[in-house]
Amino acid sequence: MSSQPIFSYPGITDYLSASYTLSHGTQPGKVHVRCVAGAAQPAAQGTVRFLDPGTGVTVTLPDCRIDSAHVELTSRGDQIVRFEILDQRWRWRHGRISGQYNLRTEDPAQIVPGTEKSPRALAQLCFAAMGIKHGDVSRMPNQTRPFIEWDIANPASALAALAEMVGCTVVLKTNGRVSIEPVGHGKPLPVNGFLLQGRTTYDPPELPQAIELVVGPTKYQVDFELEAVGEDIDGEIKPIDQLSYQPKQGWAFESPWTDNVDPRHQELSQQSLFKMYRIKLPDYLPGVPKKHGNRLKHLDEVLPLLPHQIDDDLLPDNTRKRRRPWVYGTFDKGEPSAQPQTATRQTRQPTNLSQHPEQRYLRGFTLDHQRGIVRFAEPVFDYIDNGTHQLRKAANLRLRTAVHWRRSDTRALEHWSLRRGRQSARDNPLVLHRRDIALEVKQDEKTSRVRDNADEVSQQARFTLDQALAQLRPQPIASAQYVGLQPIEPDGAIRQVSWHIETDGPMASKTTASLNSEQLLLDASYEEKRLLEKVRQNLLWQQQHQQARGVQHGQP
Repeated sequence: MSSQPIFSYPGITDYLSASYTLSHGTQPGKVHVRCVAGAAQPAAQGTVRFLDPGTGVTVTLPDCRIDSAHVELTSRGDQIVRFEILDQRWRWRHGRISGQYNLRTEDPAQIVPGTEKSPRALAQLCFAAMGIKHGDVSRMPNQTRPFIEWDIANPASALAALAEMVGCTVVLKTNGRVSIEPVGHGKPLPVNGFLLQGRTTYDPPELPQAIELVVGPTKYQVDFELEAVGEDIDGEIKPIDQLSYQPKQGWAFESPWTDNVDPRHQELSQQSLFKMYRIKLPDYLPGVPKKHGNRLKHLDEVLPLLPHQIDDDLLPDNTRKRRRPWVYGTFDKGEPSAQPQTATRQTRQPTNLSQHPEQRYLRGFTLDHQRGIVRFAEPVFDYIDNGTHQLRKAANLRLRTAVHWRRSDTRALEHWSLRRGRQSARDNPLVLHRRDIALEVKQDEKTSRVRDNADEVSQQARFTLDQALAQLRPQPIASAQYVGLQPIEPDGAIRQVSWHIETDGPMASKTTASLNSEQLLLDASYEEKRLLEKVRQNLLWQQQHQQARGVQHGQP
């Protein structure tokens, strides 16, 4: 039996050399075959095999496809044809996948029922869309629940992006197997009798002095005091006692029709009086240390108001929904002749509205988030009972809602962060940003104590930092060349394997493998492939977006 290594592909029976480099990623690798011109007529599709009787190794690559042919002219005038055959990943350029998963409710800690999918389950959806029946996801981290929104996305690109989210990469193996592997985790390069030469390299990453995770903007739930305001004739919003059209006797004797206001401004006064209340700036936000630099100075620091509270309610489907902003306090409704309710005579509003629901204003109002103004559908006021008359005054109201905090000097949002490493005056930390989690601070309604979700945020932050630090730790870098074809499979650590057969030369076959690195002369690097893939996807998205805009606007 001949010990000469053999390359086979349908339609190629005579060849000079054949080589193939198998690397990480979803972009197809190429088999390069050199033949004498006219000696081969390769089939459009077929299985590639590299067989080495000397080592007993067969490398099988199913479902390959001829890509191109290049004619070369030797110094002796002979014509050589170099065929390029794509591995099975040529199919991965096709297909589509759509879906929205791990969609959060208004409470970021809650996932909308029916949308929860683990990373492994999401990867299996991508495999199915790619036509892969048995993708291996057993080594893929499965704890997180990343938000996913695929809209006519390429399944392979979606899979690659998903794998990166959890510190993994897509790995094609021989015999058509596909797996998701943690980056940097895998087998070492074998040391055996076929080893021709090896090389190790020490290339530690440029580690920062510290690494810092910054989460989303901090949310504060605040019970803002409200002051009665109105729109003046110049369009500005002012306290009602500063309005230019205020009658001489003030607003206490004024009816809802504002009969004593200049007729030219009655419509404006009727729309404003006791129907508009604006938040008053507190000295400090809940949970913020009471020191000079943290004192609030301008309303702009808490505007725009968020459209919800931090508090939530349990829904029938066992999810939680953020409460809408609440207005509460001492107030009365109706005509001045109506008898005031005893509950409204309290001078201090209880903040536990579960025990005192009568304090909540349950009729119609809207919230101007940008300016911090509550607009009521009807006048909301209280009474001054002087013994002979019931005079109207502004209601004593509060607005309970959530806000972000923008520092007055920079307009930068306040964020919670967690740092690992040493503080340095010279070197900045490596900053990571997770927008899907955020610190939330509020005053507990029952105990009046300030509470937050710092423990939960810290736990997720530590997990994220642990993953990031694992990627930054120095990994052994090595490459090796072996005599003959070797049964080396890529994994999370072995990033590239190349098999080569020569029919005329000092070495009939050889194998080259790289650990935690890639031989750039053999193939484009994984990072380069991912960059090209991302650029291509972005260009495709832009083209589709422009086409959609053209349809909407009637453009050609």
